[in-house]
Amino acid sequence: MTPAVADPLPYGPDTCVQGFVWREARPGDTVCVTPGVRDAIAAQNANAGANKDPQAGSGPESCSQGYVWREAFDGDTICVTPAVRSATLADNAAAASRKQTNVPLPTTFAAPAQAGGKVVFEVTGPGEVFNIVTDPDGTFVGDHTPLPFSRSMTIGPDTHLLQVVATGRDNPGPGCRIVLNGKVVAQQPIGGSAHCIYALPG
Repeated sequence: MTPAVADPLPYGPDTCVQGFVWREARPGDTVCVTPGVRDAIAAQNANAGANKDPQAGSGPESCSQGYVWREAFDGDTICVTPAVRSATLADNAAAASRKQTNVPLPTTFAAPAQAGGKVVFEVTGPGEVFNIVTDPDGTFVGDHTPLPFSRSMTIGPDTHLLQVVATGRDNPGPGCRIVLNGKVVAQQPIGGSAHCIYALPG
């Protein structure tokens, strides 16, 4: 009997890379964002009337001074700060790069023989990022984190996947690298929405 194999894309072409979830700013919104962003979007939707000023120049959906429309999708008039709108538009721009079907394969290298050890996640390039997600998880890396970025951790033999995803604020976009026990095991050059992934043998 052939053993069952798990579907590598359980949600079809809209399956997010690990560490990201659907934004759900409205039904059917499958833009991939961090869980923290999805929670913030849900809170904004729950208070849709907040920060509005119907007496302002854009009619009943006008925002109070200092706020702007979120614009997660056409017709999205939830009022947020300019920084939140900028981050939302960046999520829209990075949407395709966060779907598993569109992730470019990073350069991979021979793995160290031993299981476990020390791993270093690196995000390279100029400027700042909107966010960085690593697997295994570490402390959340938020907006305006300057590059280059590095995170080190010790992993055990039960760790089977190493991954770092970064969304840059500037051009060119960031690159990434994963170093395991002193050896590079995955790398992408500067110039995109960085995603380095390495499956450990065994």
